[in-house]
Order: sequence, then C-alpha cells, then structure tokens
Amino acid sequence: MAFAQASVLRHVGDVCALVSRGRSSRAQRPAAPPRGRTTRSGRAHRRAAGALAPSTGGGAGVPEVDFTEPAPHLTDGAGRRLLKGLQREELVRWCAQAGEADPARRAAQLWRWMYADGRWARSFEETAGKQDGFSAQFREAVSSTATLDGGLQLLEAVRASDGTTKLVFAIPDGPAAGGRVETVLIPVTREAGKKRRVTLCVSSQIGCAMGCKFCYTGKMGLRGNLSAAQIVEQVVAARRYLAEQPDGDPRSLTNVVFMGMGEPLHNLGSVMSSIEVMCDPSGLHISRGRVTVSTVGLIEGIRAFCQDARGAQLAVSLHATTDDGRSSIVPANNRHRLPDLIATLEELFPRGGRRFVLIEYTMLAGVNDDVAPGGDADRLAELLRRVECKVNLIVFNTHEGAEFAASPADRVAEFRGQMIRAGYVCTVRDSRGEDGMSACGQLGASLAQSPS
Repeated sequence: MAFAQASVLRHVGDVCALVSRGRSSRAQRPAAPPRGRTTRSGRAHRRAAGALAPSTGGGAGVPEVDFTEPAPHLTDGAGRRLLKGLQREELVRWCAQAGEADPARRAAQLWRWMYADGRWARSFEETAGKQDGFSAQFREAVSSTATLDGGLQLLEAVRASDGTTKLVFAIPDGPAAGGRVETVLIPVTREAGKKRRVTLCVSSQIGCAMGCKFCYTGKMGLRGNLSAAQIVEQVVAARRYLAEQPDGDPRSLTNVVFMGMGEPLHNLGSVMSSIEVMCDPSGLHISRGRVTVSTVGLIEGIRAFCQDARGAQLAVSLHATTDDGRSSIVPANNRHRLPDLIATLEELFPRGGRRFVLIEYTMLAGVNDDVAPGGDADRLAELLRRVECKVNLIVFNTHEGAEFAASPADRVAEFRGQMIRAGYVCTVRDSRGEDGMSACGQLGASLAQSPS
C-alpha cells in the first residue's frame, strides 16, 4: 500500500515541496515534554514489534492481513534473466559468470544501452548495426540466457484533463501473467523562469495485501511482487513516453514516489535495488533526495529502510489518531499498532534531528476529521510532538464501491490551520488525475478488469 493505500497522486508536487522545504517553522512547535524511555535497542524493538498483540478495535469486516512476502519473478517466460534492475556490481558479476574477458567493460556497455538518454533498449537486437552496439557473436551467446526487456508491456496511456497521465502495463508472463501495473506521470505546475518538472508515481506490487478500506487498490488483493527490473522499467518507459510527446522532455522526470500500487516495504529488496539503479548518475540519474517511499507503517520494514535509505525520503500513511480507529480502516494496524509505530518514529526521527518523515493523512468525513477541542486535529498534533515530521493532508478521492466521503473543504482548511498553529509544516494535496482514475487511492481499475 504506501500510497497504494492512497495510491497515486494528487500529491506529487506537495511531496516534492515538503521534501525540499526548509525547516523554518520548526521553532514554532512547543518543546516536547520529557519522556521516560524514548528509545529501545534495535534488537529489543524488533522483538517487540514482531510479537504485537492484535488491536481490540479491528471491528467486524476488517480482514487480517497476510504479511507473507511473495518472491518477485527474476526471469521472463523463457527463463532468461532480466538484466534491467541489476545493480552495477551485480551486472559486473553476471558478465563474469557469462564468460566475458572484461566484465566491467561489458557491464558498462549494457548499462548505457538500458539507461542512457535516447537508448532505453528493450532487446539486444535493437543495438545491431549501431555505434557501440553489441556484436552478433555476443548477441547470439546471451540471447537464450538474458534479456534487456524490463518484464512489462505498455498497453495504453490514459491522459486526464489536468495533464496527469496513467501508464497501464501488462505482465506478459510468469506467475502473475495477465496482471496489470499502473504508473502515473504528474506534471508539476510551471513557475516563472523554471523548467517543467514531472513526478513519477511507481508501483511496487501487483495489487496490495494491506487492504486499507478507503483504497481502491486495497480491494484488489495481492497478486505478486514486482522485481527490481519491473520497477525500473516503469521509470524507463516513462522517460521513453515523454521523449515521444511533441512537448516532452525525458529529463523533466526528476522525482520518483513509491505511492502507486502496493506496499513498498512488503517488497523491500526489489524497491531498494531499483532505487540503486535509478539513482546511478551514469544512468537514469534520479537524485536520491527526490525519491520518496511511502508505507502504511510496517515497523520492521521502516527500520530496515532507514538503515539503508542513503538519502531517500520516508513517508508514513497514518490516517487516524487512535489505535482502534486506525485498525478499523487500516487492517495492518492490528499487527503494527499505532503506539509502537509512533515510538519507532520517535526513535528514528527524533524531534530536532537532521532527518524528517512525511506524515500522510487522508481526510475522511466523520471518521478522522474532528476539529473540536480534543478531537483528531488536537490528537494528531500531540501524537507527533516528539517526531521530526511534516504533515500532508489528503482529500479522499472517491471510487466505485467507496464507503467513505471526502471531508468538506472548510473542515480540511480548519484541520490544517490547527496543525500549523501547533507548529507543524502542513499542506493539503490538490487532486490530480481524478477523471482518469489515476488520483490518490484510485489505482487498480485495469487490474480489476484483467484476467486472474
């Protein structure tokens, strides 16, 4: 889920702004009162997180989440290794195992053809007869064991009236053959004198296991994890798509957010490998500071991510201010309880620290938007007092079968005002791509229509 939970974005510009914004308003927040023990050893905390008792407030109709992590498919239907998605050192090792006399040189050539601007090769044959292309001997030697294909087939591009574009991919083979994956290109409003920028919202899974009750993707269930190659292919395909547009510029794609289909920390290995590839300066050259990974709050995954984030930003989808309230709309809370999640954030992102976490909060009318004294706004401000964070309020995007309604605009404005008065940087996402079913929480329509 991440923001599969509230999946794709109307938010991109806001996330980018929050990540880059200064911390000028930090001083406005009142000092957090002292607390007994605010940290635990990593080992002790992992033991505690793994032994959480179920919440008492799950309520009828809230399913238990299956946290089993399916293995991603690393080969195509012919058993050929998907080279796209291998980190540089892994690619060098593969070349050595393939018998290359100079594996580093061959790996560099492969890297250029997969990721360099204007190349983005999908097969060895595409390079035939071109400068720096692969020899016929090499192509013949590896054609049965490896492929430059990314494991996704672009089916269509659905453009919304605001310019947001959803790319719909098919899984051509493997255990999830016939499945669909959706990726969203979100143009950032141009500012005077500045170039147009595009944020890409990528998916990490086919569907999602988290089952968040307000998210369309969550209703689909989980059909499989994407490999690093399939995640990277979304970025490559988006660059290729931009290059083909009359006014497109592939280099305008500057930000990547893992807020599409799936829970990124439920597929952490593929996600981290894909970040390594897309941030390599000699390839897709996405700045690490412009990559955001959103999670519903898987505590063990948050710890693992923070140990190896290397500059990537974490966003946590909170959506409630009480433990029972969160369990009623976010089933994962039955294991990853709200008090334990907040304690983890206090430890990893302490107030006044150098790093901050983005807090995502979908506004649901009559569910989590109480602005009365002691209500949700006050509780959220108190809940986060010891966490270095910035808050992003998300207006709910409706979809077929939705059982919730969006909070009124004046309620959202008042909620935001209370958070600002409490000393937080707090923004509200403008809805993007809603008429193309590519807005936050709407991804998965094509998956629902695909064969199972």
